[in-house]
Amino acid sequence: MNRRNFLGLGLGVVATTIIPANLSAANFRTSHPKLWNATKVDNAMQELFGSTSATEGKIKLKAPDIAENGAVIPVTVSTKLKATKVAIFQDANPESTVAVFSVPKDGIIDYSIRIRLAKTGTVTAVAQTADGKLYKASKLTKVTIGGCGG
Repeated sequence: MNRRNFLGLGLGVVATTIIPANLSAANFRTSHPKLWNATKVDNAMQELFGSTSATEGKIKLKAPDIAENGAVIPVTVSTKLKATKVAIFQDANPESTVAVFSVPKDGIIDYSIRIRLAKTGTVTAVAQTADGKLYKASKLTKVTIGGCGG
């Protein structure tokens, strides 16, 4: 065995020992099918969390005030809460649910995604803690046509 193969094999062994063995993804499309057809944010929250009452704060939502292109709007959600689930909703498109994340134990919540808004609308992020409490943050994003303001 030459040195290059030995190093490659050694790095592969190290990488597999570092990767957590308990990573799994929940398919919310099968477990909550009505969630993806909800046309209002409150309906989607009710379907996912069983409640619509959420406390403002303890979660940060970063989105632009004005987006020149509604097809690629950057959204960042972060919090120091020990949350078990994080969801992003919007009220500008026919379906309100954008994304749902299952947070692993002791996971760091600092998610960045790009979403699409058909028109000006409010983006809402909701985090659920282990004891079932909901915290949310909302941000109005104006979508301009051709970057002309509006």
